[in-house]
Amino acid sequence: MKLSVIGAGGVGQVIAGHLARAGAAVKVGDIDRSRLSEVRKLCSGKVTTLRLDAGNPGHVGRMISGSDVVINASHPRFNKLIMQQAFKKKVNYMDLASYDPPGLAAQFGRDPAWSKRGILAVVTMGEDPGLSNVLARRGTDMLDRVSEIRVRDGETSTSESYPFVALFAPDVFLEEAASPAHYFEGGEMKTAPPMSGREVYPFPQPIGDVPVYSMDHEEVHTLPLYLPKKPSYVDFKLALTDDAASAIKLFHGIGLLGRKPLQVGKARVSPMSVLLNLLPPPAKIAGKIRGNAGILVEVKGEAAGAQYVCKLYATMSHDEAFEKHRTNATSYLTGTPAAVCALMIAEGRIQKRGVIAPECLDAESFIEKAKEFDIRVEIEKVRLKSRFFG
Repeated sequence: MKLSVIGAGGVGQVIAGHLARAGAAVKVGDIDRSRLSEVRKLCSGKVTTLRLDAGNPGHVGRMISGSDVVINASHPRFNKLIMQQAFKKKVNYMDLASYDPPGLAAQFGRDPAWSKRGILAVVTMGEDPGLSNVLARRGTDMLDRVSEIRVRDGETSTSESYPFVALFAPDVFLEEAASPAHYFEGGEMKTAPPMSGREVYPFPQPIGDVPVYSMDHEEVHTLPLYLPKKPSYVDFKLALTDDAASAIKLFHGIGLLGRKPLQVGKARVSPMSVLLNLLPPPAKIAGKIRGNAGILVEVKGEAAGAQYVCKLYATMSHDEAFEKHRTNATSYLTGTPAAVCALMIAEGRIQKRGVIAPECLDAESFIEKAKEFDIRVEIEKVRLKSRFFG
């Protein structure tokens, strides 16, 4: 197996580690030499690393040539370029998230060409989106008809070292939080204000009850289209402490999330670039945070004439992630599903061709394979007393 990973940050390191331990020939590319050095240490030198500009088509094409699969674990703004090079080189492709969730249609629009070329692209295959989509598919497979799907990202991280942390790409996280939320209802996409829809959601232990907020997320855009049983309602909410929510609102309110450069003395800098330089990168916070992370999906529907809610979830503590894998739980839960999927493609266990969403995979076999990598999915199916949901 020959696998290429573009991006050697916290998630890229998790992916590369899994692939190397599975015996694959792994190439890892990143523009940051210090990240490449870190991934070599974590993988005990069992990977080939090279300095790579993910925005340079020639660099990307040369790196991935001859690979079975390429995974974009760098910024999602490079999805289009890397996907184009994968198509050109006839290499299977994966990414972890979309830079523009409503714009996913452009990637899926390439399905006929990819099918004809005999290669596969799995779009948005991380934790959420990714594992969340697989859990949604498994839940729908347990029911005859589906009415509602709710995706909840749980988090209770705290740090004595950092007053504010982002556990995945900080700019993507902040822009998601400050953007209008989307949800699917009654056959159409609807919009809600940023940071709205607050509720205290009862996650299973060890996460417990935490406040969650509506966000724009890929699952809302793909699950209504690609699940075989169509829900009439889909939403996504992310856990934020009240302090974190207040901080993001403040960042947005005073313009710190802006990307347009401002004149500051003799220099021109964007407010976002200043903020990103002050925030710790996810790869650097492992071992310095406490708490738990997890993803939960609720699927409501009908089976054998009765109404049910299926809850499927996976959790991990930051301590466990650091002790076992030298990373944080969010990076582990994001990188591991991508590695599992890449290995299943390279091993010929996924025969699909074209451009697909994670919910198009065989959810049961994926969840079974993920057990080998410390992803433990719990499933609860509860019969509801009423025919009507609330």
